[in-house]
Amino acid sequence: MAGESQNYHETRPPLRQTGNYTQITLAATSKSVLGITADLTGSAFSCAAGYWDLGKKWRVHMFGQATTGATPGNLTIELRAQNGTVTDAGGTILATSGAVAMGANKTNASWYMEFTIEARAQIGTAAAMMAKGWFMTDPTTALIASTVNPIFIPTTGPATTNIDTTLSQTINVQWKRSGSTAETVTVVDYQIDVLT
Repeated sequence: MAGESQNYHETRPPLRQTGNYTQITLAATSKSVLGITADLTGSAFSCAAGYWDLGKKWRVHMFGQATTGATPGNLTIELRAQNGTVTDAGGTILATSGAVAMGANKTNASWYMEFTIEARAQIGTAAAMMAKGWFMTDPTTALIASTVNPIFIPTTGPATTNIDTTLSQTINVQWKRSGSTAETVTVVDYQIDVLT
């Protein structure tokens, strides 16, 4: 009808995945769980300039596996937005988890996370974005203690963060660990549902 907004279902580019994504070795600084060049740049997580307009919202599902060494320390998960070149520990943090102790000497422990990203302002150079979600593992693997499973992202009251939505953006999930051994994470699969 005239005068009413038009809505449509957006389909993000297909994954065309033939196997798991690149295995990432975690560090004390944030690392993209999808890798930087081969898996993330130009992926379904990339958006053109002006994409994040008021009301645009995604729900992202990820499933993966993680392996820890003898002293993995704490796990921290960050949801980021980056424009230009995608880098580890780059861009703007939209939401971050608390630092949660990881179990030692785990092999290919399954994990699942779900989060939403949404624009809470019209396109602009300082437009409000909000991210929130959760992460969990099978309690039998003890990748994280059952007393902290699931982890909420953020741990308290989600808030908006301003980014420049007049520029192209890439949404990026990054992890870091505080320990001294070589922990790895591998994304097995992901799905992006565009809600609005």
